Amino acid sequence: MADPEILAIERIAFDAWPAAEVRALGGWRLRFNRGVTNRGCSVWPGPGPCDAPLVERFAAVERFYAEREAKACYQLSPASDPPDLDVALAARGYEVFSPVSVEVAEVSSVLGLAEPRELDATCSDTLPEAWFDVSGRRGRFRGEAVLVYRALLERLHGRAGFALAKAGGQVAAVGLAVAAPPWVGVFSMLTLESYRRQRLAEAVLSAIARWADERGAERMYLQVELENAPARSLYARVGFRPRYAYHYRRQPEPS
Repeated sequence: MADPEILAIERIAFDAWPAAEVRALGGWRLRFNRGVTNRGCSVWPGPGPCDAPLVERFAAVERFYAEREAKACYQLSPASDPPDLDVALAARGYEVFSPVSVEVAEVSSVLGLAEPRELDATCSDTLPEAWFDVSGRRGRFRGEAVLVYRALLERLHGRAGFALAKAGGQVAAVGLAVAAPPWVGVFSMLTLESYRRQRLAEAVLSAIARWADERGAERMYLQVELENAPARSLYARVGFRPRYAYHYRRQPEPS
């Protein structure tokens, strides 16, 4: 039996990053988002009834991604079903990549510890073009992926907060909040390189915490790559602590 809190976070995090295409296979959800992010293009293997044997489900997943000219990929956490899925995929030759730490904090803690109000940071319910210029056009996405990312953000209408911090009048750092009270998820944190080490990311987190508090949320969660030591240090400084980890397994190249 999965830890109830971990399963709750996994479910709300699934909803917080809505892929363009999602197909159900029992409790599993097969996501495809035209190559934009591992989460958007992987199987979320949640619990739920399925009559098909595991080997048949594997074949169905591989067909789904092959039809979209992609490799099958799974996001595997302590809440994955069945519990031995990771072992079964390893036996099938699937390769581990991108281990991630899921970290949680109390909203009140982030409000108290994050770099506060003297920095120019806000969180809006609507998507500012200046926010998207940093996160979309100047972030990690290129070409067509920029439009795919924007479409994902638009699917969050009514439950997203777009936080930004300015330096010298220019938007220099951004973050995305997605509400599912009592939780708020933190995504898409980015500080432009020329503005780093000015505590702007803390200002963004402070703005998100204020936005969360106004909506009655009590807890925050985020996902950060295990090897990203600077980001993890920042999150620890404002009250986040590791709760659990997940990783991906990707279909191997044909032999």
